[in-house]
Amino acid sequence: MRIVCFSVLVFWWKEMRFMLRLNIGKALVLILLSSCVSQEGLNDQFADDPIEPVNRLVFSVNDVIDTVLLQPTAYAYKKVIPAPIREVVYNFLDWLSSPVYIVNSALQGDFKGLKHNTARFVANAPMFGLVDNATGLGLKRRPEDFGQTLAVWGVYDGPYLVLPLLGPSNLRDTSGLLADYFMDPTKHIRIYDGKQIRFQVARHVGEAIDFRARNYQQIKNIKDTSIDYYARVRTIYKQRRNFLIKNNPSSF
Repeated sequence: MRIVCFSVLVFWWKEMRFMLRLNIGKALVLILLSSCVSQEGLNDQFADDPIEPVNRLVFSVNDVIDTVLLQPTAYAYKKVIPAPIREVVYNFLDWLSSPVYIVNSALQGDFKGLKHNTARFVANAPMFGLVDNATGLGLKRRPEDFGQTLAVWGVYDGPYLVLPLLGPSNLRDTSGLLADYFMDPTKHIRIYDGKQIRFQVARHVGEAIDFRARNYQQIKNIKDTSIDYYARVRTIYKQRRNFLIKNNPSSF
């Protein structure tokens, strides 16, 4: 009888130790996860996202469109089109935006940036931007937009927004999109028989595919490592915009 009782006690103690370790392990995992959530959503109280439920809904729809349409298209583009040709496409699309960069540099009173972007545009003009001669001359890409111009003028960024198809933005940058549209000379070239519309659609679709292809792995890594993908993208967007406003380099 004593042997049986002793065996029961030993078994009970082993089970208790196992459960104790298991619960401690669970507790540690929960602590680590809560720490990750806290870090990922760091300063959420300062996120200025008053319509977050609506933004999350639009973000989810955009993500579905990306997953179903843009992501596989970008993947096929990377696999089928050789890198040198993709580089030519990227150069041309960026060159088309050069007038917008130049005008915004002037509006910001950034005469160094104005000289830089003008020289870059001229250096790449002989080949219509297909070949990036400017970078070899020390004139690296330096994008500017009216959202950045408004920031330089002291305009507050306003609430965070997620635009259908276009993605992360804010009130200031969204209003800047319209100004950039009118600054772009290609929007005012008169092409008849609907070719202008087809050209602009092809251009913007090309820009979307090019951006998605160039950042394919980065976006995948962000998705795979994010506990809250929405909050992570919001943070990255805000950081990127701050870098661009301060004329710092950005990976996106």
